[in-house]
Amino acid sequence: MKNNILKLSIVFVLGLVSMFALLSFTNQNQATTSSPAFNALGKDTAHAFVKIPKITKYYTKDELNKMPKLDLIRIYKSRLAYLIEILPFLSLHPEPGATFNDMSIPETEVNIAHLEKEAKNKADFVNSLNETLDDVIPYSEKTNIVWSILYFDEMIKGSNYTEKQK
Repeated sequence: MKNNILKLSIVFVLGLVSMFALLSFTNQNQATTSSPAFNALGKDTAHAFVKIPKITKYYTKDELNKMPKLDLIRIYKSRLAYLIEILPFLSLHPEPGATFNDMSIPETEVNIAHLEKEAKNKADFVNSLNETLDDVIPYSEKTNIVWSILYFDEMIKGSNYTEKQK
């Protein structure tokens, strides 16, 4: 009889532990879906190729010509960083924030590793490029910086990353 009570007690304790584990797992999943890693549409953007927001403000030649050179350099560098972010992935999906699932790419360890490596390498490249540009772009003619920004804007507009595909 004592053995039966002991066995029932063990089963009861294991049942309680299992129930609490299941409840905590369920609560953890619910917390994950409301975390900041999910965008407004509720999609996980942790494995997205293009994570930067769309550019919505474009300048005219007259607007740019009225700006001081330091503001132009800031715009130039931001447009260049944007193009570095989107150009390699234009063929995959027309919207920033697209996930592996959106692009029908299997979410394998290899693909995730490629994405993480690409993101790190791109960040290192952009940081290095910005350091170089900080030193050399001030020597550029203002008209060349304006022309470059206008050219970059046309490339961005033509990439379909600026408006929803129809």
